[in-house]
Amino acid sequence: MRVPDRSGLIALLRAGQTEKAAGYAREIAGLDAAAASETKSSAGDKYETAREMIAQTRRLMDANLVEAKAGLEALERMAAAPAGKVITFGSLVETSQGWFLLGTSFGEIEYGGITIKTASLASPIGAALKGKHAGDKLPWRGSLLEIIALSA
Repeated sequence: MRVPDRSGLIALLRAGQTEKAAGYAREIAGLDAAAASETKSSAGDKYETAREMIAQTRRLMDANLVEAKAGLEALERMAAAPAGKVITFGSLVETSQGWFLLGTSFGEIEYGGITIKTASLASPIGAALKGKHAGDKLPWRGSLLEIIALSA
């Protein structure tokens, strides 16, 4: 099996998070423009309802933007983390149950024809793998999980 390039994978995730953050920023700018153009009419309830809907959507977009920026910061820390022989933040690990990139959860990603699951070190799988080495075996959800390799 081909070994995925950790730095290329992180760069792909970074591009996706950057795109998300830019999309949220554009959405916020559009909402701000909509709020500024909303004029009070004789139907005051309609005006207040529209403003509240814009405000609620903006709060959601603000939270999404903060999350996307946190993801970017985590990816920067993952990229800077040296690859080693011990599983830690930023490790790309091949196991008997597939590949895992540990640090922050971004879901599953296809990279180089390989499905890689991303997970936080605080997640059950992250906590189970943290501190382990290639060759270690551990019980995992009713079966034995073997750590095959750590990728640089």
